[in-house]
Amino acid sequence: MLLQVALTQRIILVFIAQLWPIIYSSYFAYKLLNRGKNRATYTLSGVFILLALTFFLATLSVLLSYTPFAYGFYITSIYLFFFTHSLFVIFTWVLIRLGEKIPIWKFHLGITFYGIISTYVFWIGFYLNGIRLDSSTGWTPIYSWFFFIISWAFLFIFVIIPQILLSFKLLKVFEGIILKRRINLFIVSVFLELIVVFSLFLYNFLVENEMYRTIYSFTIPAISTIAAFLIYKSFGKELE
Repeated sequence: MLLQVALTQRIILVFIAQLWPIIYSSYFAYKLLNRGKNRATYTLSGVFILLALTFFLATLSVLLSYTPFAYGFYITSIYLFFFTHSLFVIFTWVLIRLGEKIPIWKFHLGITFYGIISTYVFWIGFYLNGIRLDSSTGWTPIYSWFFFIISWAFLFIFVIIPQILLSFKLLKVFEGIILKRRINLFIVSVFLELIVVFSLFLYNFLVENEMYRTIYSFTIPAISTIAAFLIYKSFGKELE
């Protein structure tokens, strides 16, 4: 019975929670790159491309279970998962200064900063055994207390708090009535996507909580799909 439950959850995780995001993220990135050529468009399309790559690597990790490559693909996917969602902070900042000529070094500095911060996944996940994925775990990823706490702390400090501050500033910058609905839609959708991030870390930490893991498997794919669609629909469309 336990084996059947684990197998069912694994199938749901791979074919719904991982393959489906590859499809819609690739589609949104394609639509964005075909429509506009500006820094905001490139940033948002980059987010969708990295999301597709993240879930592609995670899928490879599952398909290559029982091989030495599974762990490497998985931990790299988690690094990209954290890094990609931190780029919403950069995208919001770009939106705020959409009418200005932003120095390219500031843009690259922000991306580099989050790229470096996100390497905590390797330092703690691999070197401090914060992420376990091998035959002893049944090839199911398990996060340690330390990795889980650090992940949530980094999300709050480097993603959630900056995103909240920039969201308020975004509302002040775009005060036009026409844009008000799109701004609110974008802000809500970004925080929906960040809920997905928190939920994933919790999912791999509460490995023995079957109720939470089952609820996650059926609800989070839908939430992440809605969030991605709303992000595209708000400022992903007709960016100037």
